[in-house]
Amino acid sequence: MAEAGPDSVSDAVANDGSNAGELHVFDRAIALEAHGNKDSSWVFGVRVHPKFKNTDDPYGGWSAAVLARAILQCTRPGMELVSITTDFLSAAPDGPLHVTVHSDRSGRGTEFWRAGLAAEGGDVLFNRATAVVGRRRETTEWVQDDCPEAPPPERCTRIEVPLAWSQVIEIRPAVNHPFSGNGDTRSSAWVRFTAERPLDSTALVALADTPMPRLFYVIGRQVRVATVSMTVYLHATKTDYDECGPDYLLIDCRGARGGRGFYDQHATIWSRSGRLMATTQQIVWYRTDS
Repeated sequence: MAEAGPDSVSDAVANDGSNAGELHVFDRAIALEAHGNKDSSWVFGVRVHPKFKNTDDPYGGWSAAVLARAILQCTRPGMELVSITTDFLSAAPDGPLHVTVHSDRSGRGTEFWRAGLAAEGGDVLFNRATAVVGRRRETTEWVQDDCPEAPPPERCTRIEVPLAWSQVIEIRPAVNHPFSGNGDTRSSAWVRFTAERPLDSTALVALADTPMPRLFYVIGRQVRVATVSMTVYLHATKTDYDECGPDYLLIDCRGARGGRGFYDQHATIWSRSGRLMATTQQIVWYRTDS
């Protein structure tokens, strides 16, 4: 197994714009403390950050980003996150938590990893993830579709959501409003961190969980929903990340079908310049009488 990376993200270059030497709130939220090696697995300590919570439970994008960060700190140098699937088994509580990371296979150019989030001293998982990391190389490239048309973010109004994480991540609906109730689940929205932070793979994973629930577009009101599993496929190159910087991303999202308590959600994530940065999908649980 590869050696773990730094004990924390204190070497991150992003800051929140308030103090030159202060980490951005997202980097503080996913900071990990190395607890060493246990049973051929790496263990890190972490806590749910108050700014990355829903009503009571953690924001799913935070959970996915923490697991992605932990995995990336254990991979070989030069490996990049290709995909990550996060399962949300139950809500992680406040208090000390630990992430356990294990390598299932390490090939020449591809590695397979899994990670789990549990209470400190416990074995019951709240979240688990499987990830593929790889050593990217130049190959034939293509993109099936073009970036969807949408008004620029400066002409879109930020939506107010009564959740802690929406204060550090802004959402500006561009096409279709989440509470329209028109039955059309296709929408586009601009998203970014409110305090500027350059984009990277962990931030992209976190922002992939920002689309409003597709159910809201169908019934026109807010009801209880819960993401069961989310997969993010990362396509962005270093050049793409550098070009995007702290700018908005456009997330184009739709739901193919919902019923009997579950619906699917599919999204493409684009830079303002029209580069496809990631694709993502979810299966979501919901309860409603209509």
